[in-house]
Amino acid sequence: MTTHNRKPQLIGLLFVLFCFGSSNAQSNAAPFLKRLVGTWQGAGKAFGMDARMQIKWEEVLGNKFVRLSLKNEMRAPSGQTQIFEGHAYYQSTAEGLYEAKWFDSRGVSFPIKGQVEGEALIAFWGSPEQEQGKSVYRLLGTDKLEVIDSVKQKDGSWREFGRFVVGREH
Repeated sequence: MTTHNRKPQLIGLLFVLFCFGSSNAQSNAAPFLKRLVGTWQGAGKAFGMDARMQIKWEEVLGNKFVRLSLKNEMRAPSGQTQIFEGHAYYQSTAEGLYEAKWFDSRGVSFPIKGQVEGEALIAFWGSPEQEQGKSVYRLLGTDKLEVIDSVKQKDGSWREFGRFVVGREH
């Protein structure tokens, strides 16, 4: 076998080792995100309306990311239902720090920078060019999660637009 014929085999072997050798099927999710993994749902308020929130945190893409899937069903005083959905893909960047990318049913996407503070993940989202906000996911024991969403005002203050307490499904 000539050196020329070994090159594709060597490249293939290196590719396999790179893709599979270093992961050993271990999760890259940091301990706090692992505590959020599961399906949660509950009631609250969004934009002044009664609402129901469903959240699912799951390890995806070879356990390299934790995907947040969120569905919010809001009921207007007229009885009309409005549905908002979004997905974020979180990845640990350092102990207690995360980066993510958000996509939602409005057709909007933006970056997220997250940090753990005690029993909460604080996720700052958006950009000055679009909108900026903050979502706080605070564990209340092992089976309850408080979710508070706020948007940044022009004066730099935060205006809350959503608040929920959701329970973990078993």
